[in-house]
Amino acid sequence: MDRNKKRVTYMTGANSTLSTYGMNERKKKKKPMPQRLRMLAALAVLAAIIALAVFYALSSTGRESVGRVTRIGATLSQNVTPFGDSVIFYDGTTLHCMAATGGNEWSYQIGTNADYDATKERIVAWSGNDLYILNSRGRLIYNNKMSDTIQFASAGSSYVAAFVGEPDNGVVSVINEAGQIVDNVTISNQTLLDIGFFKAVTSSSAQETELMWVLGLDTTGTVISTELQTFQPGKLSTGKSSLGEHIAYKVYSINGSLEVVTTRQIMHYNYRVLEESNPTLIYGYTVEDVQQVGGMTYQLLIPAQESREGVRINNVRLMYGNIDRVLHLPSECLAAALGTHSVYGFASNAVYVCRFGETTFAAHALPITVTAVLGMISDNRVIVASGSEIYVVELPR
Repeated sequence: MDRNKKRVTYMTGANSTLSTYGMNERKKKKKPMPQRLRMLAALAVLAAIIALAVFYALSSTGRESVGRVTRIGATLSQNVTPFGDSVIFYDGTTLHCMAATGGNEWSYQIGTNADYDATKERIVAWSGNDLYILNSRGRLIYNNKMSDTIQFASAGSSYVAAFVGEPDNGVVSVINEAGQIVDNVTISNQTLLDIGFFKAVTSSSAQETELMWVLGLDTTGTVISTELQTFQPGKLSTGKSSLGEHIAYKVYSINGSLEVVTTRQIMHYNYRVLEESNPTLIYGYTVEDVQQVGGMTYQLLIPAQESREGVRINNVRLMYGNIDRVLHLPSECLAAALGTHSVYGFASNAVYVCRFGETTFAAHALPITVTAVLGMISDNRVIVASGSEIYVVELPR
């Protein structure tokens, strides 16, 4: 009920003495109010005060609680992924894009046993040797049968890369926005781990250029070595370096630099894969989330877990600029993430919010039981699972 529109009617007695001819010399004698009526009146006043107090308490809670909670027509097993301000999932034959409010935005059939990768700009999906590239509106940009089985693919802002062949012997094909293959990078005697894109200013251009990085394991020697290479699509390799025995599990960029994360440290490289500064030690923590807000990049780390099942988070580590601090959560959480203004910790029935620059968390009740956190979308909204059901929850800033 909208309390602002609720109408309250007050009734007053009309007990004024009528002055009529012949009746103005004698006043009616007022009878005292019975004790029972006085008690009922007092109880009515008390009830009104309590109702008013409850009203203001609920209003205050409403201002501090989470916002809209919307169920999305997907299940946890359907590879649910954030997609800008929407949600995409694969139901076994078709990709679906759902608005955060629950409506279907578009669907595209890609066949069985498929997988996909997405950025805000585009989606690349593959099934067997069939490759599909869709724009943000679900329209097909590119479709082709590649020469061999597609192991995996990665989407960037202007390019898509697809690794075709055997896991340790194949070709990375790079495709531009026009659907043209602009590069084929041969991979041999190396187990390819991941491919990605980043933007940096190069020696040949004063403007940012989209580059590709390739991460692999060299298994030809007596000791396994991780190798990182960078390429400018359509041109030659721009850099290559061995990371030694440290196996990297995450690569991302900050202001044109590549951040390569291992179990012990974060190594900082330029686009030529030359170290820019000493590594940042993170032993005991893993990088959970990265968020760029304006010109600042925030990195969220959680304590290293023995397994991804039964994650227990009691504190998080937040790094940005010259700041590196540990924030203690009010209670144990199952996940943590970054918004555009705050750090979030998720317990099963509550979300804890700490604004950037502050050190304490505020608690907000969740109307559903959260069993998994699948990612953040725009406007500080989060995709969560409650059992097998998927919801989008608006979070406090």
